[in-house]
Amino acid sequence: MLGYIFKDSIVQPTTTKVISGNELNTLMEDENFKESWDSLYASCPWATIFQDRKFIFSWYKANQTSTTPLVILSYENSILKGVLPLVIDKPYFKESSSQQVKINGAGKYDAEYQAWLCSEEFNYDFIHNALTTLFTHYPNAKLSLRFIPRVDLACAIVENPEWKKYTVMQKHHRPLMDFKLTEETKLFRKRHLKAKYNRICRAGKLEFIKVSDINEFKEILDEILVNLDFRQAAMFNKMPSKNNPNRSEMLISLFERDILHVTALKLDGETISSIIGMKGSGWMHLAGLISYSSFHSKYSPGLVHLFLLGQMLQEEGYEYFDLTPGYDAYKERVSTSSDEVVELNISKVTQYGFKKYVRKKFHKVLLNYNIRPMTFDLKVDKFAYLVKGKSLGFVQSLLPAKKQIPQGISNPEEAGLKVNRNKIKDLMKYDSSNTLLTRWEFLENAFGLISKGEYFYSFTDDKDLLAVVWFQSVTNDNGDETGEIKISDSYIHPSIKKYEKSFMDYVQKENPQNSTQKNGSH
Repeated sequence: MLGYIFKDSIVQPTTTKVISGNELNTLMEDENFKESWDSLYASCPWATIFQDRKFIFSWYKANQTSTTPLVILSYENSILKGVLPLVIDKPYFKESSSQQVKINGAGKYDAEYQAWLCSEEFNYDFIHNALTTLFTHYPNAKLSLRFIPRVDLACAIVENPEWKKYTVMQKHHRPLMDFKLTEETKLFRKRHLKAKYNRICRAGKLEFIKVSDINEFKEILDEILVNLDFRQAAMFNKMPSKNNPNRSEMLISLFERDILHVTALKLDGETISSIIGMKGSGWMHLAGLISYSSFHSKYSPGLVHLFLLGQMLQEEGYEYFDLTPGYDAYKERVSTSSDEVVELNISKVTQYGFKKYVRKKFHKVLLNYNIRPMTFDLKVDKFAYLVKGKSLGFVQSLLPAKKQIPQGISNPEEAGLKVNRNKIKDLMKYDSSNTLLTRWEFLENAFGLISKGEYFYSFTDDKDLLAVVWFQSVTNDNGDETGEIKISDSYIHPSIKKYEKSFMDYVQKENPQNSTQKNGSH
């Protein structure tokens, strides 16, 4: 009876639950849920833009065909008290008591920081309840959160006896531009940055602009993503934008929601560098969206861009420019301070935990010898890739070429091929079948040739790259250009190998003997 009389004053216990898939998609349309998330985000002291509902929901939508969205929610008296946004690496995944499943923080590599939202005093209880609920639903889950923006947040897990034995915590160095430093001109007086800036100014009219109009952003976005994919493919064998056709749509959505800070560096009207940053409260995050034209690599446009962007952000009132973890040399060159962030890997799968523990210890050894862990891992991955790729290419080279060009053709146009000058998109259509040259090697070499100042003509059938011919300027003994050009390299797909001479003759005829001709579209 007393319980009934005083039911409104009785404190209800905290309830924590997992919401995923279609149920979550429906919940994301609920206005009350949106308001509750926004309120929690605004009051959470460690929240970054990557926990903002607008970012999370846009990312879920853009990746809905390749992943399963998942959030862990805690309520007290029907009030949302905690949110942990996650994602399962498989689409339409159903709960399973036995199957191992990889779970990441929502946003994966598009979200630089993956954390939860709650109040400071509720942190310990929330993350304990969230993990308990998650591993009840997915007992063989392999959970990875990279990076958590505050080290002490992770302590709520690693100091909990129930989770300590299942958790591997790894700290990472994070370089920053700290605009609150008393020596506020420290960065902008660095001699090497000023020298690079002066050099590029001598090359032509330099403009540094902020892109504020959605139509202007849409106009340059495709070029930004092509340059970004080309560099990523050459360095890491990854094409994040090409592999996710919805990425462009997601970035446009984020721009419309005022989450992006977009700047472009132009030389004589041509965009040579672009940086898309993520705007937080007092913070700007680099978030991996930095691209530049490889045709202007000699001017270090990305580094000059960071230099100018730092000045702009300081003038706009930002407190920090987060250059993000990664041990990249160029970030250290422009940083003024640093701190630490945390990577967490949690799993009851013994093999997974042991693997992450060994990786952590090995990375520490590498850093002690001034070896960048990412560089070492990349070399190992590349070796394995080349062994597999060349073995497959050797077997395929013994077989007839998949593509067949009509007999009796004398030039590319008769074969129905398109010929373009300096079109980066064509290079990324490289087909490694029937050849020993892997895609990674081809694009790495192409990036290097362009960076050295060479240009090319490409031949495609719209789907695949069939041939590319490279030209370089001829120099005399003093290193000065003579005004003449010569073929420096070429690639001919096996299917048109017998027409190589006619293609070479064609491109030499079409190519004007003028090394100063401007680069074509990307």
